[in-house]
Amino acid sequence: MDADPRLAAHRRVWQKKPALRKIYADYYRRITCHCTNGQTLEIGAGSGHIREHMDQVFMADILPAEWLDVAADAQQLPFGDESLSNIVMVDVLHHIERPTALFDEVTRVLRPGGKMVMLDPAITIGSWPIYKFLHSEPVNMRVDPLYEECSQSGGDPFDSNQAVPTLLFSSSDRHKKFEARFPSLRIVARQFFGFATYPLTGGFQNWCIVPSRLIPSLLSIERLLEPFLARLLGFRLLVALERL
Repeated sequence: MDADPRLAAHRRVWQKKPALRKIYADYYRRITCHCTNGQTLEIGAGSGHIREHMDQVFMADILPAEWLDVAADAQQLPFGDESLSNIVMVDVLHHIERPTALFDEVTRVLRPGGKMVMLDPAITIGSWPIYKFLHSEPVNMRVDPLYEECSQSGGDPFDSNQAVPTLLFSSSDRHKKFEARFPSLRIVARQFFGFATYPLTGGFQNWCIVPSRLIPSLLSIERLLEPFLARLLGFRLLVALERL
């Protein structure tokens, strides 16, 4: 199976950027501490590196690649009822065309006690100018992701709205609305984190303006600042759900 050119390009960047790999190692450490034992599915596995950090992982993406286990739409997962212990996603939720369809599928395929852990952009006072004006993906705070007919995409898997995770999970009122719509899913963790380090790496772009040897120190400084500043200035939002 030939890889989609965009996934192949991301994989090449991943292989040549140690700074990016260190950032994602931190992401997966945060994710795995919320997971339970058993089979894990990564949705949007992309360039395919989760197995460097987790065992028993099935890798899926809507786009094909030879290093992935399956090409599948997150809104129609090819898994049986209550067959998975964990579902993890990194930078995927804001690309999902119909978030309600995704969470209906998550409710179906997760076993009771199973976890879904998502890591996505956070729209805060500090991050909004960067995401709005310096990032290629749009930020639209005027949509309601819980509205059944609300489509976030024009049909391309890379279409997006970076605001969706914040619109769903940024406040207790939003939590109540989400749990009312999906009563079998309980929000068990929400964490704002991350400041300038990831943007300085350029992400999956070909440039990086921070030496990789500085990444561990910068991440340590960011962790010290998180309790005080992340809710206002953070660039990342981690949310963990439990299937009841």
